[in-house]
Parts: sequence; C-alpha cells; structure tokens
Amino acid sequence: MARKTGVRTILYLYLAVFLTRIGFGSVTIIFPIYLHAASFQVGLILALYPIAEATSAMPVGRLADRFSRKKLHVFGMFFITILTAAIGFTTDLYKVSIIHGLMGFSAATAAVTSLTILGDATKQTNRGKGMGGFDLANLAGYGVGFGVGSVLVNLSYFQGHLNYAFWLTASIFLVTGIIAMRFLQEPVKVEEFVKRPEVRERKIGGRIRPIMPVWIAQTVILGMYFLLPKAFKDASYVPTTQVLIFLGVLGGLFVFGTIIFGHISDKLGRTRIMILGAFGELGFLGVFGWSFPNNGFLRYEYVLAPLFFLASAIAPTILAYVIDISGKAKRGSANGLYSVVLSLGLAIGNIVGGFVGEYGIQWIFLAGAGILFPSILASSTMLRRRGK
Repeated sequence: MARKTGVRTILYLYLAVFLTRIGFGSVTIIFPIYLHAASFQVGLILALYPIAEATSAMPVGRLADRFSRKKLHVFGMFFITILTAAIGFTTDLYKVSIIHGLMGFSAATAAVTSLTILGDATKQTNRGKGMGGFDLANLAGYGVGFGVGSVLVNLSYFQGHLNYAFWLTASIFLVTGIIAMRFLQEPVKVEEFVKRPEVRERKIGGRIRPIMPVWIAQTVILGMYFLLPKAFKDASYVPTTQVLIFLGVLGGLFVFGTIIFGHISDKLGRTRIMILGAFGELGFLGVFGWSFPNNGFLRYEYVLAPLFFLASAIAPTILAYVIDISGKAKRGSANGLYSVVLSLGLAIGNIVGGFVGEYGIQWIFLAGAGILFPSILASSTMLRRRGK
C-alpha cells in the first residue's frame, strides 16, 4: 500500500510539473512581447520573480519540515493561479512588477514542497532516476509551452489578445491544484520526526559547498536563456526548417538524457556525473555561440548534439545530491536552499542576459561559457580535496 501511494505521488508530481511548465513556457515567450518594453526592462521585471522566490524559499522549506507539505503545496498552486490571471488584466509595468514578484513567493511554496515530497517518495538507490523523470517532465512541459507560446504570438487573433495566454495558464494551474487536493499523498508524516530535534542536527553546508559553483553558474545560464525569445525578435531572426529540426533533436536528446544520467548517477555517484555534464554544457555554449552567425552551427551538429546530451546530466544529479544529504527532517529546508540558489541565479541571469543580448544572440551563449568555465574549475578542485 505504501509503495502504491509513493508511485501515485510521484506520478502526480510529474503531471503537475508538466502542466505548470506548459503554462510557464508559453508565458515566457509571450511575456516580453506582451509588455512592450526594452530588453533590459523586461530582464529586471523577470528578475523580480526569482528574487521573491529566493527570499521566501527557506522560510517555506522550514514550514514544510514542521507542517503539512501537501497543504502548503495546494496553497501555492491556488495562489499562483490568482496572480497569473491578474497579469492578464494589465500591461502597466508597475502593476505587473508587483504581481510578478508575488508570483515568486507562490512559486516557492509550490516548488519547494514538490521537491520535498518527491524526495520523501524516493530512495537513494533510485533517486537519480526519479529526479531525472522530474526533470524530464519539467523540460517536456517547457518545450510544449514554448511551442504553444510561439504559435499564439504568430496567430493574428492572439496578437491582439495576448492576455488570454495568462488566463489559459491560470486555468492550467487551477486544474493542477484541484488534482493535488484529490490525489496527492504525503509519503511521510512530518509529526513523526518534528518532535525529535536530535534528528534535525545533520549539517549539510560543508557537503553542499563543493557543488555550489557549478550549481550557481547553471542557474545563471538558465536565466540568460529566458531572454533568448526577446533577442531573437529584436534581431529579426527567423529559423529555417533545418534549424527547427536540429533544435528539436537537441531538445529530445536533452530530455531523455536527464533520465539516463540520473540513473547512471545512482550507480556511479552524483558529483562525477555532474562535472561530466558541466564540461558538456561548456563545450556546447562555446561552439554554439562561436558558430551561431549565419546559422554556422549547423556545420557542427554532430559535435553539438552529444555535448548538449551530456549537459542534461547537471540538473538531476544536483537535485538528487541535495536530497541525498539532507535527510527527511531537513528535506524541506534543503529544497528551500535549492530554490534560493535557483532563484538568485535566474535573477542574475535575467539581468545579464538582458544586457549581453543587446549585443547579439551569440553573446548570450558565449557569456554563459565564460561563467561556467571557472565554476567547473572551482567545483572540481573542492571535490578533489574532499575525495569525491
């Protein structure tokens, strides 16, 4: 019975992240166009979301360690539903900034509890694969969302009604929240360990420090990627059919790589696979950015594809590693830390991406490579000293 509950919980979390990322993905495409603002302004407004998420993630994590993970999760889903719908009623930059910041708090509530419950429902021997599945649902949802957003902005009807996209996204969040109320189960009861303070003495700071450089760099690069739609539009870049096919292949490789490398990390260790993935992403960013002008990257497709495949190893291994070292009693707090790093990295990436994007699309990738390289050296050095 416990196994059945765990499987149902994991499947719900996969479905929930898939549906919510469809909404976020479509809004990511539409948001910069909806606001009619300069790239740097859009970057600042986008940055408010992860900043608010970062400041609230640790308190939410501590609450998840002391109260019901499920109730906090459901609250976050319904709150973000209301806020997303509200953006569809205004394009005023001041109002949108406030709403978008509040969305960061609600996202922290939903995201931290999702990862905490998923950690509860998996074991160390299969957690990498479980996190790979989570990342697969995450990326697949974003991919579908990006596609939906791209279609909507090019339809003549929706070009004058982009606010409908926010209402559609809000309805997706609402459905997800309702499903959570009905089907989500908590694999552990918080009260079983909250009364035993000695269980919560585990210190994770020293063990998590070596992965921080790569972890932070990865989130900054992800934040920079959010400015690509705006950069493409400003450069009047229209991808050819060949480019779209190639990008689709890359997306497919990355999505399935999260499962494969997550499973491998269950056998060979998290940090080894994380560093391997970081080197893959470094190679991809450098080659793609250098060869981007005039679609020159198509000449290096057989180099870029395996590099991008390797890059998929980073996220699931970091997720699994953080949960491995936290223990049940501090799992909410550990995932709060994960959200803090993710949010701050996204905020910095949004701002940096908005700045370098003014100089050309390729500079987003080249700047990412410049950030990632010293981070790999730092993490590798610290891991070697710890004997990892």
